[in-house]
Amino acid sequence: MNTPRWEDRRRLEGWAGETRVNLIRAAALVAFYAHHLFTVYISSSDSTLRGKYHILVTGVVLAWGAAIFILYYCLSRRIVPPALKYVATLWDLAMISALLIIGGKGPISPLIFLYFLVVAAAPQRLSLPLVYVATFGAMAAAALVTGHYVFIQIGYDTYYHSEFGGRVSRSHEIIFLLSVAVAGLLAGQTVRQARRLVEGHGVNVDEKREAA
Repeated sequence: MNTPRWEDRRRLEGWAGETRVNLIRAAALVAFYAHHLFTVYISSSDSTLRGKYHILVTGVVLAWGAAIFILYYCLSRRIVPPALKYVATLWDLAMISALLIIGGKGPISPLIFLYFLVVAAAPQRLSLPLVYVATFGAMAAAALVTGHYVFIQIGYDTYYHSEFGGRVSRSHEIIFLLSVAVAGLLAGQTVRQARRLVEGHGVNVDEKREAA
């Protein structure tokens, strides 16, 4: 059962956690986009990066930035409806998936690891349901990106052709999904431990020594 003490602390710390996550989200977006600009205009000689791909990435960044501003507006005025954390998490997953799709590399892009950041951010809101949404959402989003890469972008016959070098092995796919699942389990344990501490059920070393 939910105790009043836990619920009161969870609401307050959940708001603080959402605020911290949004600030980190903003800083990360600036850092990643700066890296993108450095790659496009300085370190890479690939002219294709400066065309449609750059415009699409910029569009995703602007959409993500708009969401960050809306979250900041809501959080700064304590407008925190219960659905806010779920919308923010699902939006993060959608933006990461969009970057993977427009990049053309799908699951073989290193940006696939950004899904772990969404799972890592979930326990900051002290909500187990959000941890579940982030974990299973990341797994579903990765599967969706892989399906788009296989069936739409590359084509089923080409992807599974013996000479195609961009195929992700089934073993790698399973390891990735298992890793996301384990990350979700660890995130859930963080929320559970926080609740035990609030309710006064944490491990007391001194009492154990006296009993010994």
